Amino acid sequence: MPESLEKVSGIIQASVASQNPVIAEGLISLFGGDGKLLRPGLLLIASEFGKPQKEDKQFKLAAALEMLHVATLIHDDVIDDSPLRRGLPAVHTRFGKQDAVLIGDYLLSRCFLIAAGYTSPEHAVALAQVISVICTMEIQQNIDRYRADTSIRHYFRKIMGKTAMLFSLACHVGASEAKAPKAVTERLRRAGYDIGMAFQIIDDILDYSGDQDVVRKTLGNDLKAGVVTLPLICALSLDKSGELARATSRESFPQADTEYIIGIVRSSGGIEAAREHAKRYTRRALTEISGLPRGKARDMLEKLTQHLLIRNY
Repeated sequence: MPESLEKVSGIIQASVASQNPVIAEGLISLFGGDGKLLRPGLLLIASEFGKPQKEDKQFKLAAALEMLHVATLIHDDVIDDSPLRRGLPAVHTRFGKQDAVLIGDYLLSRCFLIAAGYTSPEHAVALAQVISVICTMEIQQNIDRYRADTSIRHYFRKIMGKTAMLFSLACHVGASEAKAPKAVTERLRRAGYDIGMAFQIIDDILDYSGDQDVVRKTLGNDLKAGVVTLPLICALSLDKSGELARATSRESFPQADTEYIIGIVRSSGGIEAAREHAKRYTRRALTEISGLPRGKARDMLEKLTQHLLIRNY
């Protein structure tokens, strides 16, 4: 897998190369660093359940998927005004928000250029639909800022659109383009969805409990921006004193002390409750994976799924 991901990385570097200095410099920290290439990895593992492909098709598609993901990260950082990305200054911090948005758009164009040449029309449409849902959920997240009365169901719907759909697409496209049996492809699609849901829940937990040196972003960054995620939602349901509810009321939340809220979420059991939901999705993913054909690909997918649940604690 390291060699395969290195190949994907090379394709990305070649695909996004530009003589424009702002584009070139803006992408160095995102594609020249130690990104995990998780979504491309899932696509490549899923492709192992099908037939060998010619012309390195799976590597091209994996590269396109990562370019799409990074484009959404650039746009996310602009919206959330996040100063760091992977421990380094975010693109908009270095070049301004206008250029950052255009760099993200540039990546999207390169993504579709690859997808048009190496995937079926059906999957190209699916890719476009995922982008549409991601944008819709980002807008919804912006609408929901500082609304602590968000339900768990509403939260799950948002992370489905923001994260899980792309994980699911990675597994589905990898298997389908490799001509894997339909039943296997569908099982991988479902597993990808569950992995994505668990992944995002864990990511949201790390905003409250992560090691900043490990996760490479400021603790409480989402909370400062008024983004209500599962640890806070769970903590509110467990808060008997009403202390947290008062701190996150419509009037208080925008000016609230982030460290104070984090402390209550931790002490009330909100993080542990959120983690139980991540475990549930992980178990669902592992159940789907257990039904796949035995072999190296299934073992890799199983280990990856288990590792994502316990990362950075």
